[in-house]
Amino acid sequence: MYKIWAIFKKEVKIYFGTPVAYVIFGVFAAIAGYFFFQILTFFQRQSMQFLQMQAPQMLERMNLNDMVVAPLIMNVNVFFLLMLPVLTMRLLAEEKRTKTFELLMTNPISVWQIVIGKYLASLAVVAAMVGIIGVYPLLVSFMTGGPGGSGNLEWAPIVSGLVGLFLAGAAFTAIGLFTSALTESQIVSAIVGFGVLLIFWVIGWAAAGAEGRMQEVLKYVSFLEHMGSFAKGLVELKDLVFYASVIFFALFLTQRVVESQRWR
Repeated sequence: MYKIWAIFKKEVKIYFGTPVAYVIFGVFAAIAGYFFFQILTFFQRQSMQFLQMQAPQMLERMNLNDMVVAPLIMNVNVFFLLMLPVLTMRLLAEEKRTKTFELLMTNPISVWQIVIGKYLASLAVVAAMVGIIGVYPLLVSFMTGGPGGSGNLEWAPIVSGLVGLFLAGAAFTAIGLFTSALTESQIVSAIVGFGVLLIFWVIGWAAAGAEGRMQEVLKYVSFLEHMGSFAKGLVELKDLVFYASVIFFALFLTQRVVESQRWR
């Protein structure tokens, strides 16, 4: 455990001791803020239109959770698709490029400890990014009447959506770590990582043209299918198992790749 902690501290120090994390957080907050502003503006515009039309039945269907928070979380998932391969591209590729990989492999530390330590460090950054997203529902709550106001949000779906966002980020990070282990080029790692994530993002679209068991399989392996459930406030065992399986399998492949390189 101490060795994992040492790797974790080293990687966190690199993230937060250099401009890397702050640039990521700044870009992320700016883009997420733009999404939030545009979605909230659209919600307000629609509300005003229904008021002018004197259509109370349509106003009753206006829901902050479904029309503001859920779309925000889904849009951030798309941004994770682009950002997290960049976040993880240096974790192992940089070690090989700077020739510190051989030094790391000669230390009395197991490959699993290296992989887990680096993964947890990148996961800490993901958790901070999810925390930034958690600020926006609070802003919505206060802008619509505060915690006790009439515009109060339903927090259970919001919490489940943030949990789903974190799990998606954890899965994306594990895959990014795996692609970083395959090469010493950070650019190649980021491109391959994005490609793999994109395939699993859109693969569910092929389910529309499939039938029977194949349709079920294509839907199950699609990230998009599982993210939608969390955004709607549904936490199901199949979704938890899916993310846990992706994380374990990606970390296992990373360990095998690094282990094979250790003895070359």
